[in-house]
Amino acid sequence: MGDQPRAEKAVEEAFAKKSARPRYLGDYGSNLRDTALMIALAHRYGLSKPEYDGRVFELARSMATGQHEGDDQPRRSRWTYLSTQEQIAIARLGKTLIKDGDTAVSGTLSIGSTSTPISPERMWSRLFSGADLRAGVRFMPEGDLPLYATTDLAGIPKTAPAPDDHYVWIQRRFYTLDGKPWEPGPLKEGDSLIVGVKMEAREAMPDALLVDLLPGGLEIENFNLTDSKQWADVVVDGIEIIDRGNAAEVRHEEFRDDRYVAALKLDEGQEAHVFYLVRAVSPGTYRVPPPLVEDMYRPEVRGIGKSEPATIKVIEP
Repeated sequence: MGDQPRAEKAVEEAFAKKSARPRYLGDYGSNLRDTALMIALAHRYGLSKPEYDGRVFELARSMATGQHEGDDQPRRSRWTYLSTQEQIAIARLGKTLIKDGDTAVSGTLSIGSTSTPISPERMWSRLFSGADLRAGVRFMPEGDLPLYATTDLAGIPKTAPAPDDHYVWIQRRFYTLDGKPWEPGPLKEGDSLIVGVKMEAREAMPDALLVDLLPGGLEIENFNLTDSKQWADVVVDGIEIIDRGNAAEVRHEEFRDDRYVAALKLDEGQEAHVFYLVRAVSPGTYRVPPPLVEDMYRPEVRGIGKSEPATIKVIEP
């Protein structure tokens, strides 16, 4: 607003502030997000200082340890889970640092016994395969400091994640079309089942996201496109299917090719039930993914259920 001295003083006080942020303010944010945006904004308006940029290393440590300065409690396995707000803030900060910096990355990349020189670039990236990693990857940097490095790992785990009901309990069950519990056994192509997912949050989750992956061999069907008369007398787990909309406060739901997705509000200690239909379409034996629900803006607040049954078999009629 044209008052540079007061602006600089306000920014300095903001970076010096040490008060603990409550667990959740309902603003979709976190200390990690706020700090990343503070550094980016300081650069944007020409108010950056070396000590402000030093907070970048604090951010890196917090992502590795799961504890950010100012948090009132640690985040469980926090480095694995970043909300969309945090991802966007970190991306904005990275873009700002690259734009405002003049440091070039160069050096020597070694994969196994093969070495390749890397010419100076302001930003450099490379994909490595599993074979590369097994051979051994090493990068010897050259040039002026500081250099910032990030590593992303992508792969398919060999084992399913362990059940976790610390924040929210979740259970998936399969039922026949008359509402009775399905006894696991081979499904014939064309057979249909009702899927019921039950959740109970240990604390309020106003922005919960249920992501229920389908096992291979099944495809999802939309209850809303079926004849409502078909479900007039069907009761599943004490819930009348025709009145299933009252069993949970669903804000939005999607019936995708490989998963059912629902955004919903979960009140503390109150059970919520959602239902969808699946049909067997491809013969084979398939592993069943565990059900998962998480807070969209606090992704460490999540619940993982058991895969029951562990596999589903589809056979030809």
